[in-house]
Amino acid sequence: MTQPALTLLYDGSCPICAWEQKILMRRNRRGLLGFIDIQSPEFNPSDHGFNMEALMGRLHGLTADGRVLVGVETLIAAYRAVGWWWVYLPISLLPRPLANRAYGWFADHRYTLSRHVGHWFAPACDKDRCRR
Repeated sequence: MTQPALTLLYDGSCPICAWEQKILMRRNRRGLLGFIDIQSPEFNPSDHGFNMEALMGRLHGLTADGRVLVGVETLIAAYRAVGWWWVYLPISLLPRPLANRAYGWFADHRYTLSRHVGHWFAPACDKDRCRR
């Protein structure tokens, strides 16, 4: 099996993040994306050269050619890979510092957002999810 063009290291304990991963997985008809849930008991961040704090802070993507993408760059690349480049077109047109700041705010508040609006995307958070 060939290595995907981009492997996403996503937070499966975040309902909004898991919902987005499922959308990408369904659209991944050409197999260009790979997915690793960093909350999986089998996952070891050091196997990929990271620590858990960094991975929990921002979405990371690993390209087939060895590059590491972080945050907005990862999302833009993921949606391009599945042919939905237009989803992130508005944010990709923003000056990168502003786009990174907006994404950073979301990433820092994703558990709070999941508690309040996560039911729109995924099952409501239970007592063990959405705590951070």
